[in-house]
Amino acid sequence: MRLATLLTVGLLLIAATAVAEKTPYNYPIVDHPLDRQGGDTVASATPITVLPFSGSGSTIGYGNDYDAVCPYNLPGAPDVVYSLVPCLNGVLEITLCAASAYDTKLYVLDSGLNVIACNDDFCPGYVSELTYASGSPVAVTAGSLYYIVVDGWSPSDMGYYTIDITGMDCTTAVEETSFGTVKSLY
Repeated sequence: MRLATLLTVGLLLIAATAVAEKTPYNYPIVDHPLDRQGGDTVASATPITVLPFSGSGSTIGYGNDYDAVCPYNLPGAPDVVYSLVPCLNGVLEITLCAASAYDTKLYVLDSGLNVIACNDDFCPGYVSELTYASGSPVAVTAGSLYYIVVDGWSPSDMGYYTIDITGMDCTTAVEETSFGTVKSLY
């Protein structure tokens, strides 16, 4: 940067002129995987394509689009939605217990938006899970569409959550075609 001064009667002027300097910037490329925040509705649900899955986000600022009675019938809270099409018949375990910061409610809807599993407050701190431990793991059918909804117990219950989902491993599943070749289902 160059500075120049001009002197006039009773007034000191300072003018600054910026000179662009060509400097190489060598910033390392760092992989920062983004957590996969759920979508606002089933139409914008975040797809889960690999299990196990872990994601985090917030329900703050999202709509109150869904609700399930489990066991209380209070007006719901802002919710987010994930979608999953299992590759095999099996059981899912879904938990919000690792690091959720509000009174959660967790439920799974089938493609017709019918509640097939729901839990409210299994873990300490009024946090929810659908697992063998809670007595409600989620039985799923291969090729069927499911929606996993992260919700709150009452209208004021919203905040940050971490969701963990475990289930069948499709990385080794294969299907034989009518031509005798093998293709991966994953």
